[in-house]
Amino acid sequence: MIDVTADIIIAASPAHIAGVMFDPSRYAEWMQAVTSVEVLDAALAPGARVRHRGSFMGRELTWMTTVETVHFPHVLVLQVTEGPFVGVTRIGIQRSGEGSRVQVQNSGELKGLGFIPDMMVAGPMKTALAADLERLKVLVEG
Repeated sequence: MIDVTADIIIAASPAHIAGVMFDPSRYAEWMQAVTSVEVLDAALAPGARVRHRGSFMGRELTWMTTVETVHFPHVLVLQVTEGPFVGVTRIGIQRSGEGSRVQVQNSGELKGLGFIPDMMVAGPMKTALAADLERLKVLVEG
């Protein structure tokens, strides 16, 4: 089981941040692993699906997310399916001082990365998640 979390403070309102984070067409702007998305269900509502393409640790990957819960602009919970990592991604955005605290948690299990042990994936996954949030911060604040 893998469970990685990263958070960051961004000098923007939750609505402004969620406008970028919750929009699949913008994922490649701030998520390094994502090279393209195919939005299968356009509404940001429970059951909406997005197919992602990208790479992680040098491997080309495809995976699907399905919206489980959305409370714009504070919460988005996605089920991650049909890929090498299956589980849940939870995004939380809350007001904090002069901006907002953004937290992302990925929890689940590996299904398609061969014989790579979970512990060898969790570290790079956490590093990538933190770097993604830094890119998001620059994008939103810029």
